[in-house]
Amino acid sequence: MSTAQVNRRSKGEKTRLKILHAAIEIIAEYGIKGTTHRAVAAKANTQLSLTTYYFKDIKELVREAITLSSDIILNSTQDEWHQVFTLLKSFDAVTLRKISVKEAICKELSQIAADHMYRNIINNRTTLAVEQVFFTEMLYSEELKDLAKEHINALLIPFTRFASFFNKVDPEIDGELMLIAITRLQYKYLGTPKDEVNSEELHKLIKRQISWIMGLKRQ
Repeated sequence: MSTAQVNRRSKGEKTRLKILHAAIEIIAEYGIKGTTHRAVAAKANTQLSLTTYYFKDIKELVREAITLSSDIILNSTQDEWHQVFTLLKSFDAVTLRKISVKEAICKELSQIAADHMYRNIINNRTTLAVEQVFFTEMLYSEELKDLAKEHINALLIPFTRFASFFNKVDPEIDGELMLIAITRLQYKYLGTPKDEVNSEELHKLIKRQISWIMGLKRQ
């Protein structure tokens, strides 16, 4: 492939990605039904003909934008989950059952989770809003149900793994309850001005949730 061909492909990929990010913003603001080629083109500050060139069908554009948004959300938690599991695996099973150890772990994990959630609420409101729209509108869209299921399953995997350190019987249930609680907590703050997001309240609520999963009394 020539240099000119590579440059053309690179430019085309950048344009396509720009359109997808614009679509994510439109979905967050107007919902899936309010997402049109014209609205996306205006948000991307590009020609309408380019959006229809790269995505001839609006359903294709919406689907790929939601897929990209899902990837962004999932990738944003990788470092934090790595910290969580590195910490948990540093203890053997016997030590991990000690109350004093679990209390210390709970304190550290609560801080990791609260810091991540605060940053997410402040910096990633658009993708959180898209996720909320996605979960709401998937009930009425056969085209998106498979994407929703994939996204939920991917979100659930690390929560279930975390719960399995403390519940060997049915960690899937604990993991799902924790995911629901934390997701709901993030959505709660979407309409709150950034300077009014209460990081201390976040930390307190998350610590209560983690301590429950770990089998500790109220923390």
